Amino acid sequence: MLSFRVRTHKSGIFFFAIAQLCFFHEQALFAQTEVQLPSVVIEASLPADLSAPTAGSSRLDGDDLEAMPAETLSEAIASLPGVLISPTGTSSSQTTLSLRGSTSNQVLILVDGVRITDIATGAADLSQLNIPLDMIDRIEIQRGSLSAAYGADAVGGVLHIHTKTPDGSLNWKVSLQNVSFLPVSVIRGSGFSAQRVPFVAQALVDSQQFEMQIGARNILLWSNFLREANLYPYYDANGVRRSRTNADVWKASAGIRWAVPLSVGKAALASNVSWRNLGIPGSLDAPTPEARQHDWNADISAQFSTDAIAQGAVALNLLSYARAGNIKYRESSTMQADEHLSYRTGLDANLSWIPESADWIEDIRSGCSLRYDRLESTAVKKPDESMPERITLGIFAEPRLRLAGWAVVPAIRFDWTNDFPSGISAGLGLLRSMGVHLLGINVSTAYRAPSFDDLYWPASGGAEGNPFLQPESAVSADISLQRDGSSGGWRLGTFARYSEKVILWQPGSDGIWRPSNFGNALYPGLEAEARWKQAGWQIRGSYTFLYSFVLSGSLTLLDDRRVPYVPVHSAAITASRKDHSFSSSFTLHYKSLRYTSTGNIAYLPSVFTADAQFAWDLSETSTFEISASNLFNERHETVKGYPMPGFSISAKYSIRNSR
Repeated sequence: MLSFRVRTHKSGIFFFAIAQLCFFHEQALFAQTEVQLPSVVIEASLPADLSAPTAGSSRLDGDDLEAMPAETLSEAIASLPGVLISPTGTSSSQTTLSLRGSTSNQVLILVDGVRITDIATGAADLSQLNIPLDMIDRIEIQRGSLSAAYGADAVGGVLHIHTKTPDGSLNWKVSLQNVSFLPVSVIRGSGFSAQRVPFVAQALVDSQQFEMQIGARNILLWSNFLREANLYPYYDANGVRRSRTNADVWKASAGIRWAVPLSVGKAALASNVSWRNLGIPGSLDAPTPEARQHDWNADISAQFSTDAIAQGAVALNLLSYARAGNIKYRESSTMQADEHLSYRTGLDANLSWIPESADWIEDIRSGCSLRYDRLESTAVKKPDESMPERITLGIFAEPRLRLAGWAVVPAIRFDWTNDFPSGISAGLGLLRSMGVHLLGINVSTAYRAPSFDDLYWPASGGAEGNPFLQPESAVSADISLQRDGSSGGWRLGTFARYSEKVILWQPGSDGIWRPSNFGNALYPGLEAEARWKQAGWQIRGSYTFLYSFVLSGSLTLLDDRRVPYVPVHSAAITASRKDHSFSSSFTLHYKSLRYTSTGNIAYLPSVFTADAQFAWDLSETSTFEISASNLFNERHETVKGYPMPGFSISAKYSIRNSR
């Protein structure tokens, strides 16, 4: 590994100069193969099979999303193999994503090519992604260690969210939704102050949501407004039925998409904004009845793509973006609020070149990327009291070769970062078509950069950061066999990932929690997924077997310890059917027990949940939907101390100009 250190007090000037150099160098020499970092935005202009090679990929398009009884992104992807969603309550509470047992920090999430991970924590909260499902064109999940294609943080895999673009037509849609819980009585307070409260009319109007989308010519607009009381009932450790408090949410979001064809390619502009005011109830063991959080996020990106270079032999994709966010948290009205203001800006340039002189070279991808992150926080600062900032520059090359009936896709990447050691990531993908079957093999490496919280958390509240952390690293291998057809398809695969130097927060001898490169883990497993269309039915199922091993400290394979919160078995099945003006869909989820510590003593029991949705086309322009979540009123927790809602039912009415 190579180590580089630079002074960053003039990082703004440095970043601007390098960004311009990278951009104009690419414009002048786009027949050469040099330059890019974590971008796969080129998938918008190039075939999907040119994306990073991996044997563990899943995709949901618009028809798949419409056929699911899902209201949010988290619910839509929860049925895919290897995917573990961990909400701390309702859809508006903190919700993280794990792929094949990874931590949430080890999953890279892209929205139209832009990283949306939190700059302070390095993780992504899916509850902050307020993009309506109706605005999503497709979702792609790539599982495996993929830093050779995407740079930092793609240890467990990558989640791509591609939103819809204007189609040139004039259209609009307005929806109004109400969510209700069963009216039941609950106990509030404890001891002599405990009292029984009838849970009547309030439960029937627990939350409301308004959505609007308008498309005209080259512009597509959407907005979303949500209010949730989240006073849902749950049972405490003594079997007493109570209601969640301080879990209310008010949030609004909006976005714009603009796209226009050019004589030499296509230009597009996208922007999103979101705002939330929410209560933070805390866990049942450590409640925070007065804690409030206000946050907002805004991003804008501009993209240009063309395949008209060198008579169609070269395709170019350029993406520039900027993102800002703010979080203000106050635990009580008497305490001072912590505020974190973050900035991110970057430039990605991708090339795909099809050489005519070599039949065995199908395509050569290359590119460069530059990203600048900065955090201005009242709490998280560097030892010299300056604000944390990070500059990342990467270059990669990924040729696609044809050798003896195999598609061979090697990938190599170098990433330089100013505040931790830099180095090389590599991958090798092999694909072979065998009639109607496709065999895929992949071996790759990945790393995760320490977050600003990991490095610089202040020595207060019983916790302290560690500025000497090194990046986590991992190596993974996949092999899968799949078959696709007009009436369905299936995929069977096996995989293994070994992670080392995993950053863990643990208490020291002085009782203060600090992060260190302490953890190692092995994740072997199996995946299976299938989809089937017949007689009006559309069925999709998945199963994941993940037998993880904790190898931290003195633990070995012989100790046979499972990684906390990673179930050995998980499965899901979705069935949907549409008959004329009526459609129905059902989803069943199962997860086996999950240990809550490396000691493998305390655990959360296995859980089985079911959801359903029924929709009626009342006319050519209106639809009425009834959705039921947690049909069997299962009592469960996804994260210890955070009870999930029981049975709820929602009603949604939509009106549009035409189908």
